[in-house]
Amino acid sequence: MKGILLVTHGSMAQGIYESCQMIVGEKENILTLSLDEEGVEKFRYQLEEKLIQMESMYEDVIIVTDIPNATPYNECCRYILSHQSSIKLLSGMNLAMVIELAIYAEIDIKSEDLCHQVLESAKQSLTKFEKSM
Repeated sequence: MKGILLVTHGSMAQGIYESCQMIVGEKENILTLSLDEEGVEKFRYQLEEKLIQMESMYEDVIIVTDIPNATPYNECCRYILSHQSSIKLLSGMNLAMVIELAIYAEIDIKSEDLCHQVLESAKQSLTKFEKSM
């Protein structure tokens, strides 16, 4: 089983997780972490604690952040690089990709393949409704 960590600004991670739970049920392998007004130092400490815990519990860990190249993403990159970690990092979080990760994290699929699949599905989930005239 793969561990999934949702990392965002504010309460987005918790909200996405709660919405995901409504659809696929509770998933013990999904954790959340938010950067809030308490600052980057506390966030960095919490991130490191969660990732150390998750790496010891799961065969693979996938992090999903809200915005590429923003503080939560950058701190995840810093952790991965400084720990020579095999953690996978995705960005541009949406509910569709988190649901797919929640479902497929439990099956025997390589993390790299799952990440590719999730990114493709996330792209396909973006649509625009056009009223026919």
